[in-house]
Amino acid sequence: MTAPKTRPWMKPLYLLLGVGALVVGIVGIVLPLVPTTGPLIIAAFAFSRSSERMHNWIVNHRLFGRFISDFQAGRGIPRKSKIVAVVAMTAAFTYSIGWVIALTVLQVLMAAIGIWAIWYVLHLPTVQVE
Repeated sequence: MTAPKTRPWMKPLYLLLGVGALVVGIVGIVLPLVPTTGPLIIAAFAFSRSSERMHNWIVNHRLFGRFISDFQAGRGIPRKSKIVAVVAMTAAFTYSIGWVIALTVLQVLMAAIGIWAIWYVLHLPTVQVE
């Protein structure tokens, strides 16, 4: 994959974003309500703009490389990942709207973002895991 053009001053920012998203994704492998697939896809995107070595590593990783390459190729994500993502997003958005955010306008905004995010995940193609 040819790396997209990135301004030199942006590369460290993308690398930092990629490492942060990778950490969240790895934590999500062990903790049930922390998302895994989304952060790993964000990490792959950020690495594609900052570090060819890190991008190749994450795309070819033995555990989650296949999910990332399937997503990048437009094949989608596995059904189990969709279910976990929707459950985790629903729990996180419900908690945020119900107990964290006090302003009604922000609650409505957060609900709209949550609905869009869940819609997006559900409309991605579903890939069959072998």
